[in-house]
Amino acid sequence: MKIAYISCAVLPEPDIDEQPLLNGLIAAGHDASVAAWDDPSVDWGQYDLAIVRATWNYALHVDAFAAWLERVDRLTTLVNPYETLSWNLHKGYLQTLADAGVAIIPTRFTECGESASVESIAQSEGWSKIVIKPSVSAGSYGTKCFDLAQGEQEAAQAFFDEMIVQRDMMIQRYMPSVDTQGETALIIIAGQLTHAIEKRPRFDDQDEEVYLREHISDEMRALAAKVLDAAGQEHYYARVDVIPDDDGALMLSELELLEPSLFFPYATHAVDAFVGGLEQLAAKSTH
Repeated sequence: MKIAYISCAVLPEPDIDEQPLLNGLIAAGHDASVAAWDDPSVDWGQYDLAIVRATWNYALHVDAFAAWLERVDRLTTLVNPYETLSWNLHKGYLQTLADAGVAIIPTRFTECGESASVESIAQSEGWSKIVIKPSVSAGSYGTKCFDLAQGEQEAAQAFFDEMIVQRDMMIQRYMPSVDTQGETALIIIAGQLTHAIEKRPRFDDQDEEVYLREHISDEMRALAAKVLDAAGQEHYYARVDVIPDDDGALMLSELELLEPSLFFPYATHAVDAFVGGLEQLAAKSTH
């Protein structure tokens, strides 16, 4: 098959998955190459599959990216499917999952142009430390942490006011367990939970620290299954990021169906799983 590994013209940070997956696809006999979603010269109709991977600048060009997804979906088979990618673009999906009974990080959503007092929201929710970030974002773009107990109310409000005039924003409680236990990324490929990664938090201009998790608990497996079932979105790959609450029970941080790092260098067997199921996926395609 002729396969596009979809990236962007200028990566905001290195993509550790690109070379392992390309190597795996080529070794399996496929004609695989990188193509940038924001390169207007690309003929997307030439590909049998277009795997959305490192489109990490899309948050800066949301409308253009959404239009690109719609157009390319008519020309080839997107992986994940168009409907899934569109659903996952805006983190308002977290409220949908919460309404379906999934425990999420306590969050207040605000719409572009909306006036809001960060301090009032935090006080009403009982949050002393918060994270403010866009509802459409990739990586750590536009994500900052503020400790209101340390007098950072003015800085938090200034950042929120600067961002809300441009985009929808989220205000979340900063979970203390991030500092002690970190976050776990559960990676699902072709219906199988292939591996898990421990992550430490990062904000603007910080590098991410990650480690392979040796044991995936039954609670993690159950939550991942519950999240994906509640989402109800067809997917070939998914990343379910989970974190402990104050009592140690797991809650959802994010469900990534669009462009998540899958941490292939930490689990080479996951590349084999990804490549192995693509023929079946292509056979089901209507394109």
